[in-house]
Amino acid sequence: MMTPQDTKPVLEEAWSAWKKGDVADAQRLATSLSETADGRHLLLLCAFVTGDYEAALGYYGAIGQSYPRFAELDEPVVEAYLHLSRYAEAERFARARTMKRDICDTLADRNKQPLKVTLKSLTEIPFAEHPLSEYFPGFETEIEGKKVVAHIDTGGTFLHMGTGRAEKMGIKLTKRGEGHHGTQRVKTYHGIVRSFGLGPVLLENVPIVALPSLVDQQDFIVFGTSILEQFVSTLDYPNKRLVLSPRSDPNLQRKHLAMLPENHVQIPFYMWGDHYMFARGGVGEHRNLNFFIDSGLVSLHPDGKGAMRQASFWSSTSNFEKWGLNPDEVRKGVFESPFPLSLGPLEQTDLLFLAKDKEPYGLFGGIQIHGLLSHAFLKQYTWTLDFDQRRYIFGL
Repeated sequence: MMTPQDTKPVLEEAWSAWKKGDVADAQRLATSLSETADGRHLLLLCAFVTGDYEAALGYYGAIGQSYPRFAELDEPVVEAYLHLSRYAEAERFARARTMKRDICDTLADRNKQPLKVTLKSLTEIPFAEHPLSEYFPGFETEIEGKKVVAHIDTGGTFLHMGTGRAEKMGIKLTKRGEGHHGTQRVKTYHGIVRSFGLGPVLLENVPIVALPSLVDQQDFIVFGTSILEQFVSTLDYPNKRLVLSPRSDPNLQRKHLAMLPENHVQIPFYMWGDHYMFARGGVGEHRNLNFFIDSGLVSLHPDGKGAMRQASFWSSTSNFEKWGLNPDEVRKGVFESPFPLSLGPLEQTDLLFLAKDKEPYGLFGGIQIHGLLSHAFLKQYTWTLDFDQRRYIFGL
């Protein structure tokens, strides 16, 4: 058995690997500490971001409440229950842990009206004819029986829209807490949409977060990663279609994957919380960076030729300067990068970058996030999201 003196350097190395986003290394090191609360804490986090929610809950059950960092585990435990559709247990846990009332009340709503998903076939849904579909793909949908265009945004959860639009559609909202719209801190309003139709797909009792900031030019309806997570999902940008198949049907999944380009690459991804997907990427020679994969960054800028260019990547000015970009260019806020941008083995050049004073997101569960990669990069591929195996498949 390892002594406390033996475990300390291993534990420090494990947490360092975790912060860097080296999840496999963190898990390997934590396994040697699996008889300790600290080791189980880290193993819980590794299981959580790789989608092994049952294992995460198992590690939690083996950690005693005397553990000094016990309260840090509340959020991932609640989210693990939700990913497993164990809504009653999520609510009971939150109340037992005396989590914020807003959280408990939202969980109670989801427990009373659990999400139901119906899709019995492999389906293709075309992009909608919409002025923004080139930058922010939209789809013909039905929300509460009303036909509307909703845009896909992997930076979102289930459904999002402005509070004014939600009220006009008859969606009951309750003000609960605060959230982010980009870097802006805003009040959030929660509710449950009884029906959301997307081609032959029907989702009932869909959580919605409405924001008062979604007005005027940002008066969009958005559906996000928590919707895509219900399926094997392919955003086929070149052919302007969304392909979905049930996660529970292996035969349909095989047919789905057979539709993908033969020339493809697979890239592992992780997910924090309910929708924060992140994966390894790079700027120039700095290849071991962690990027939040957020397809909804709609930052458009004139290209000088009468058209618009969309920013592919967003990070902080300090990060860009640390990676060797020209400070004078970076401080313009929007600039064309002389360095390639990469996601796993994929690489693109001559892209537009967005620089802000602050980090876009900072930490996901303690993992450093270096930037946000978005649609202008992703649109070059056929992008499949496989949540069971936690992999992206990019058709080239």
